[in-house]
Amino acid sequence: MNRNLILLVVAISLATIFGCSQKKTEARYSVAGTIQNATKQKLILQELKFDGSPNVTLDTITLDEKGKFNFSFLSKEEGLYRLAIENELGNGFEMLLINDEKNIQVNADPANYETYSVNGSKNSATLNDFLKQYRKKNETFFNGADQLQLLQSSNGDAATIDKLQKEQVARIKEINEFIQKTLNENADPIVLQYVLGISLRSMETSQVLALAKVAAEKTKSELLVKFVSTLTSQIQTNAKSTSVTIGKPAPEIAMADPNGKIITLSSLKGKYVLVDFWASWCGPCRAENPNVVNAFDKYKNKKFTVLGVSLDDDKTAWEDAIKADKLTWQHISDLKKWESTVVSTYQFEGIPYNVLIDTNGIVIAKELRGKALQDTLASILK
Repeated sequence: MNRNLILLVVAISLATIFGCSQKKTEARYSVAGTIQNATKQKLILQELKFDGSPNVTLDTITLDEKGKFNFSFLSKEEGLYRLAIENELGNGFEMLLINDEKNIQVNADPANYETYSVNGSKNSATLNDFLKQYRKKNETFFNGADQLQLLQSSNGDAATIDKLQKEQVARIKEINEFIQKTLNENADPIVLQYVLGISLRSMETSQVLALAKVAAEKTKSELLVKFVSTLTSQIQTNAKSTSVTIGKPAPEIAMADPNGKIITLSSLKGKYVLVDFWASWCGPCRAENPNVVNAFDKYKNKKFTVLGVSLDDDKTAWEDAIKADKLTWQHISDLKKWESTVVSTYQFEGIPYNVLIDTNGIVIAKELRGKALQDTLASILK
């Protein structure tokens, strides 16, 4: 499969996660337009299934001398569709469409994806614009990967390799920020589900889960709720075979802060981080908070910070406790109380509970309270 084209299999492989949207009245839809430089080739229209069943080829036509085509089909629900040259599936012209409107116009040149355009369907145009930008960023990343691999295999200059590695990290960050921006700016469940599927290629699963929860809450979409449920189960299953071990990397955490911004544990690399699991309703947690505040104030200028991870389920109570206890560091929560994924991931049965992580994201201590917290930080942050 040509990696310079978007890998549609990314979304299709999530078939067990996604469902269908909820239009109930069958309607007829038209997809028409021009595919340049593809005269006499066979063009197919497929419905991409997300319930585990095979994709359905709705129709196949042979493009005329001018590349004109016109498909008509019936559907009861908004879904994801694909136009493609039949003998080039996965390695040639492919274009995604959403039937949010009755008449959709498409124009494209298989030789240049930047020429692809969609009219008459706002969500198809949104998805098309996303894919254009994503492809560019993806191509840049893979070109960098090729260059890096070549240098490494030929024992190239160490300084150049280090520079390229840092550039690759920056490119992944740029891709993920673009994905988050797209998710924040759109509300169509199918656009969101596709973008979330793509995000699994470059993000930690827990970070994708946090983004999916925000999307599900925003849209109240059944298919996004199913996505959240399945990812949660996957994370919990994987967590059973792993443990939070001193000397090993800390599992990623990605959740929303009180303002809805997604914060990740990995974004704090470069600092010593006390991951503090607590809740507003937890008396011992509130009693321990002054000790954590003291540690934060003493060492915050020495590459130390705290990430508060709350097991609250009441946002107002959570925010009030942050303010009342003067907890001035970053705070996140999925507001799921003991159903939060961090409980099984970090494998604790009670709070307060904390994990201390070094500047490289490695666990160096656990369950530090009272004097033990102060003594440990004093020995590290001299």
